[in-house]
Amino acid sequence: MKKFNIVFAAIAFIVAFTVAFASCKPNDDSGGAPSTVVPVDTTDTDSAANDVAGKLDMTELSADVNDDGARQVPNGDYVFTESGSYALSGAYGALTIGANELKLHLFLNGASFTSLTYGTSEEGDDFKKTQLTLTLAEGTTNTVQCTKGNAIHIKGSADINGKGKLTVNCTGKNAVKVSKALRIADAVLELSAANHAVSALSIAAVDCTLNVNEAGKDGLNAECDDETTAFTADEGFVALRNVDYVCDCSGDGIQADTVVYIDGGNYEISTHGEFVADTPENREEYDLTADDFRYVSSGDGYRKVASDYFGRDVMYALKQGCKGVKAGEIEYPAPDNADREITVTEGDYCIVINSGSVTIDSTDDAIHANSGDVIINGGELTLSTLDDGITADKLAKIAGGEIFVKDSYEAVEGSNVEISAGNVRLNASDDGINAASDDAGVREHILISGGTVTVNAQGDGIDSNGSVEIGGGTVVVYGPTGNGDGGLDSETGVYVNGGTLLVLSSRGMTELPVNESAQYVLAYGHTGTVAAGSVVSIRDGKGNKLIEVTAEKAFQTVIFSSAALVKNSSYSVYAGDVSLAEIKIASQVTSSGVSGGFGGNPDGWRPGGPGGPGGGMPPR
Repeated sequence: MKKFNIVFAAIAFIVAFTVAFASCKPNDDSGGAPSTVVPVDTTDTDSAANDVAGKLDMTELSADVNDDGARQVPNGDYVFTESGSYALSGAYGALTIGANELKLHLFLNGASFTSLTYGTSEEGDDFKKTQLTLTLAEGTTNTVQCTKGNAIHIKGSADINGKGKLTVNCTGKNAVKVSKALRIADAVLELSAANHAVSALSIAAVDCTLNVNEAGKDGLNAECDDETTAFTADEGFVALRNVDYVCDCSGDGIQADTVVYIDGGNYEISTHGEFVADTPENREEYDLTADDFRYVSSGDGYRKVASDYFGRDVMYALKQGCKGVKAGEIEYPAPDNADREITVTEGDYCIVINSGSVTIDSTDDAIHANSGDVIINGGELTLSTLDDGITADKLAKIAGGEIFVKDSYEAVEGSNVEISAGNVRLNASDDGINAASDDAGVREHILISGGTVTVNAQGDGIDSNGSVEIGGGTVVVYGPTGNGDGGLDSETGVYVNGGTLLVLSSRGMTELPVNESAQYVLAYGHTGTVAAGSVVSIRDGKGNKLIEVTAEKAFQTVIFSSAALVKNSSYSVYAGDVSLAEIKIASQVTSSGVSGGFGGNPDGWRPGGPGGPGGGMPPR
């Protein structure tokens, strides 16, 4: 979260007190009251994802592997001038599409060649509108070894099927480039490329294996046509069902202009970014701005720092984006100036993961949706990154699955964050869950209504530029050990209306849930520091444990809420077998040794007003 100079403390006190007092009452305009925290409507986004998912029926393609009547192609260089079916085996040179609007079905049966590309007519026009099907004969390995240009380049659409293998090594440009739609079913592709491994207008793949051993840019890249000026679900998407995908690249593992849809399969994505120092020459050469330089050298690597970092270190930025999975946005040249780009920000951009195993180790964000949503309905996700684990310009929603953000700067971020189910474990060097937006018209919120959520954050544990509501599930926060952040941080209040909440954190920036919470809350501030590894429990008057955890960090403050808390009953806070305090529930929020309530802290009101500003969305 953003830090403020102490010289503003007096002004901040007045502002904070005014805002806090006003926020004690439900207010439809504040976005803070429980009645106003309503899940974001994702109907349009779901529709876009469903449109893309509908393009994954490849039953016909999987069955179309019969080479009866195919003409055998003689070895050497070959030019296709007529539509039809062709069988290839043995060694070839350059294969060329030598006429317009050809429909070609090539059966590869142990074939090797240097390239498969379009040719040009005597007038110099490119041959386009090809409809190509490559069938890989079962049990065969087919290879393309290309040293310049694109290894396979089709100006039209392409299908790849069969249960054989295609190995493409391209030291020139892209391994596979298709100007229109690319579909892949059943096949095994082993790819290496100087640029993108696969680039197409859209990519749909089912029941296949895609291995990107090396790529100088993206593993899978789907970009809309330059003439596309509005959001569409017909192009710019990557849709994968039951795909085994392994990728090691210097760009994005999966990049789509519109939608990424994943349903089943196994995905192992590693991206490797190259850092450059902040110099005028590097800003110009790599088209970087001051906001891009958010990293400092740390040991043998780099670490991300806050946007208001005031250290004297040399600042670094990534030369190019290298996210694990990225969606959005469409960009096209301005009609009046081809050097100027227009970005389409309105649309149903989204990343949807329904199921599957997804492991991402990326320098840049692990999962990122520009101008759109990230929706995780299930699956097993393990994410490690120097930047954000899951980030969306709009909604970040987790509705199921096993989600483990192993390492991150901020673990989950969106204009709005909603968690309704799943087992979610989040580790962050800054905020664990952050709701923030650059759009002044957005009312940010964090809504946790179910699931098990465990947060370990060096910054704020749960931080919203608007409201926070805990309505269900179990939420455990291991907050910061320093006094510049807090376990809970909001702009318009933290409401606990259901579920179980336990926060273990430092004292310096303690924010307590508001008195308008529907569920009782107890808070305790320890005079010293409780050591990491302590077994912490909350017990009722009969010694029953309402919750028990092993503290992952040292802490000073305990915040607890559960449906089991009853007014006028007493509860004890234990560290091991030692009772730290006994607290009688006297009001909706009962505290001992910690003060401040909404937006407060034991050392006075926090600079900057209640909850602080949160942090804002990072540069893309």
